[in-house]
Amino acid sequence: MKLFTTPASPWVRRCVVSVIELGLDDQVERIPTTWPHTWATQTTEYAPEFIASTPVARIPALVTDDGLRLVDSHAICDYLNTELGGYRLLPQSGGKRWALVSIISITSGALEAQISRRAELLRQGPDRSEDFIRKMHDREHRCYAALEAMAGSFDADVDLAQITLACALSYHDFRFKEDWRSGKPRLSAWFDKFIQRPSMQATMPFETPQH
Repeated sequence: MKLFTTPASPWVRRCVVSVIELGLDDQVERIPTTWPHTWATQTTEYAPEFIASTPVARIPALVTDDGLRLVDSHAICDYLNTELGGYRLLPQSGGKRWALVSIISITSGALEAQISRRAELLRQGPDRSEDFIRKMHDREHRCYAALEAMAGSFDADVDLAQITLACALSYHDFRFKEDWRSGKPRLSAWFDKFIQRPSMQATMPFETPQH
């Protein structure tokens, strides 16, 4: 299988960490991509292999051995967990599944706000909206507050909810530096432990090459 990646994207990291935690690293070829800082507002030149694999031109994108094109992290993680992972990261059904999906859905809202804020911060000139940046900031921190209340339900075993949340909090530290820990002792303590997992340490974010 081929997984198109960048080192900065938390959505990509979510998939890569899932690959590692499921022991699938030898089945997935990671193909790095390059992105200019204008990715948020302008089209760019795409490598032919990349655009053939993901017509929506976004990452992550997975091409399976039988030619399926999965072009967002939710579809990719679902495929890895269901078809190759024996539901080890997310149960097939039942109350536990939906408890984890609840965490994932709130965390995904925070991730979407992070990426939207990052995209707007990259916009140059008078078109940049400080109001929009503040709106995304506020959305993120509302999600963090909700997740603090849910942190006590996390299991010792790794799962997709914890992977998603750890990638989101790590991306916040990487991009924004501002404090999210104040008033969130359970979330902070959990994150400081989870980030030490080998899969997380092996995928720490850094700037995506532009060329």
